[in-house]
Amino acid sequence: MPAGSETGRDTEWEELMIDGIGGVFLFSNDTKRLAAWYRDCLGIVAAGEDSECNSIYATFDSRDIENPEIKRTLAWAIMATDQDIKDKPRTGQINYRVKSMKEVLNHLKSKGVAIEKTAEYPDYGNFAWLEDPDGNKIELWEPSENI
Repeated sequence: MPAGSETGRDTEWEELMIDGIGGVFLFSNDTKRLAAWYRDCLGIVAAGEDSECNSIYATFDSRDIENPEIKRTLAWAIMATDQDIKDKPRTGQINYRVKSMKEVLNHLKSKGVAIEKTAEYPDYGNFAWLEDPDGNKIELWEPSENI
């Protein structure tokens, strides 16, 4: 009997999948106004602005539980929308950090999941974008060696 078949889980494969949250991304027509609200109301102080992504961001650092020498960084950003979203629900996207983009993409394709786009940014790493069955946006991220 294959591993995990009694529970419907494949623990060997699960170890190759998601190993953390890489970022939380919010979208706004007015990034400065929304960043000020998060600062004033929730105490999230922006660390800076990223002109490449047209975003205002903060970062949150933590340590890997199993290997405390490894520092993890979670990105939190407010990014500009390309269209007016007044009176429409706000949308966001969760970024999941992966160990091996190639392995994860192969697995997703084997499950019939459509990959919308992939990209490599040498300073940041490899990225892929897809949607869950309900249309929620997902970004996968394999960090570059220097992150």
